[in-house]
Amino acid sequence: MAVNRRLVSSHFPYLPLRLSVGDYSGSLEALVDTGFDGDVALPPGLLANGGSPDEYLTWALADGSEVLAAAFLGAARLSDLDPFPVLVTVLGDEPLMGRGVIDRFRVILDHGQRVVLEP
Repeated sequence: MAVNRRLVSSHFPYLPLRLSVGDYSGSLEALVDTGFDGDVALPPGLLANGGSPDEYLTWALADGSEVLAAAFLGAARLSDLDPFPVLVTVLGDEPLMGRGVIDRFRVILDHGQRVVLEP
């Protein structure tokens, strides 16, 4: 019998996300951002225990400017779905979940009321 594993969030357009990066492990809600090509972006200071960056990446912002941001290798988990590797960029003022994550799933933006994520 097939199990229908899906994640439903009524806090539109956010999804709960569990992250592990270096010594940091925590849960947060991330804005689903289809305009962000990366995996996950976190505000500075949230990864206080993330250790040293694994690399620095240049990102083009919506206004056309470019910024250099620290990036860390980590692991993410959505609900009871299997964990997967992510690149976490320190950037912005709100946790974001970008196309690098959501392209792994079927995402339904249900009339501005909820976000449904299916494997």
